[in-house]
Amino acid sequence: MHLEERMRIADQLAKYAQLWDRKAAKEFAELFTEDGIMDRHVAGALDEASVVRGRAEILSYAKASYDRRLKDRQSRHHFSGLVFEELSEDTALTEHTFLVTHKMAGKAPFIVASGTYRLRWRKTGDRWLMSHRTLFADS
Repeated sequence: MHLEERMRIADQLAKYAQLWDRKAAKEFAELFTEDGIMDRHVAGALDEASVVRGRAEILSYAKASYDRRLKDRQSRHHFSGLVFEELSEDTALTEHTFLVTHKMAGKAPFIVASGTYRLRWRKTGDRWLMSHRTLFADS
């Protein structure tokens, strides 16, 4: 049972990267619970401006990111080292490392971010959804 649930969560994590990189805002937001939260820590402290609460705000955040910050570039999320810190029948806590690259027309890909994601998961029906995504950016 645990192995199957781990695989289902790992699949959702792969979708996170693929959907963000495809700029599929609606599908990306649907990976989160209705009350899901995204935030970022920099130099060990929460960046208050980074907090996004609720699926609707996550959708708005994604659309705004694609229309502004990522308009002229292709992002790629590279994940590794997935570790399950906790796993029960309906909740989980995972951590993994990440590297984000961007590619602009006529230029070589370049690294824009690295760090660790900590994800709290909640099983809703037969799907695992993120209830809290925290990004810990490397300094």
